[in-house]
Amino acid sequence: MPDIEDLHLGAAVVSRDGHRLGTLSRFVVNTDTLKLTHVVIDVGLLRSERPLWAGGWALSHDRMVPLGAVTDARSDEIRISMSGDEFREHSVDYIAEHFDLMPDAHPGWPDASDVARLAASIPGEPGPYLMHETLSIAPDEVDIKRDSPVWRLNPHEKIGEVERVLYDSASAKVSALVIRRGLVFSHDVVLPIERVVEVIADVVRVEIADAALKALAEFKADD
Repeated sequence: MPDIEDLHLGAAVVSRDGHRLGTLSRFVVNTDTLKLTHVVIDVGLLRSERPLWAGGWALSHDRMVPLGAVTDARSDEIRISMSGDEFREHSVDYIAEHFDLMPDAHPGWPDASDVARLAASIPGEPGPYLMHETLSIAPDEVDIKRDSPVWRLNPHEKIGEVERVLYDSASAKVSALVIRRGLVFSHDVVLPIERVVEVIADVVRVEIADAALKALAEFKADD
């Protein structure tokens, strides 16, 4: 029986030396092998060290580390092998941002482009620049975040939101997603990864019949 690990999206992430680094916000999966490759940690505005006046509020606060850095995973806490300083040095931005200066249509003369430049310069915005974002994942990888909606193709309806991922710690292959079903009286069920057809723009699409949907096993965390 493979050792099945459980990554709970939203769980606290703690360094080797006991520093809270942030919360687990996403996981990255290779679409060909279904192997989990990286986890993404939301470090928050304060830990990101990006000041508000420099546009820190609007920028991504997610940092990415390889799955191999995870040493322990429980429902409320995930521990990694890096110290706090190592995490700051070796983790990478999940979204890499760079900026180009906004063009001035008529330098030295007031025009419509000056309005956009002025609006982008208020506190909390990145300044008179155009921001370009690049994801730090490979072309054959997809990411799934907490609360990603899960839709089935036929009939086309939403069946829940992603709560956590289950994977084999030996092979790193994802075995199932745990999805939250119901609005008022919600419950977690285990959706085998074989049911997933595609993941596009944070939406998980699955193929599953009514009977199979009703028969999904309820998830119960070990801890």
